[in-house]
Amino acid sequence: MQHVHGPNCGCAEYMFNEDADDLYGQIEIDKVDCLNETAQNIKQIIRPEKDKTQKNHYVQSDLDSEIIIIIPFNETVRIRQINVVSLNEQSAANFMKAYTNISNVDFGLIETPCAEQFVLSPNLDGQFGNAVKVSKFENVNNLVLYIKSTINDPIRISYVGLKGIRTFQSKQLANTIYELNPLAKQVDPDKVVFDSVC
Repeated sequence: MQHVHGPNCGCAEYMFNEDADDLYGQIEIDKVDCLNETAQNIKQIIRPEKDKTQKNHYVQSDLDSEIIIIIPFNETVRIRQINVVSLNEQSAANFMKAYTNISNVDFGLIETPCAEQFVLSPNLDGQFGNAVKVSKFENVNNLVLYIKSTINDPIRISYVGLKGIRTFQSKQLANTIYELNPLAKQVDPDKVVFDSVC
């Protein structure tokens, strides 16, 4: 049975890294998108952590009580925490699935395995960020969040924030390294020159 992680989970594999930073600066805000929202407010709810309690903007689900948020990064990151703040208890989401490095996103995605799923609290003050399983959120180029409620319709989300660790590695560089790596097996070992080590 897949583990459903919540804000009070004490599992060691989910221990939050205190060295993690706000990843707002690594998000490509202009390319952030949201499926099934009533208005184009998604870029206003992804903000720096210091602004997480602001309620002047929110995303509201349109048909049904579910949305998909697509968050691309300008460099490869390691995610350690996902923080979702609901506008109020009457429109709070209570469930989330997180996916990494997914392209061509639509609602068919929710039928496929996710990196991790979470039980959400209303989290109106933003104090309960969801720590993630570290091994599932390494080398992330984009993050997709499926957020829903099983009891409230519509849902209204006023803030989404991420904490993690920068790699200072561009997505283009990561792809280049991945593509070149298989060529290493074709190098003739007799032609490799090693530097001497003192």
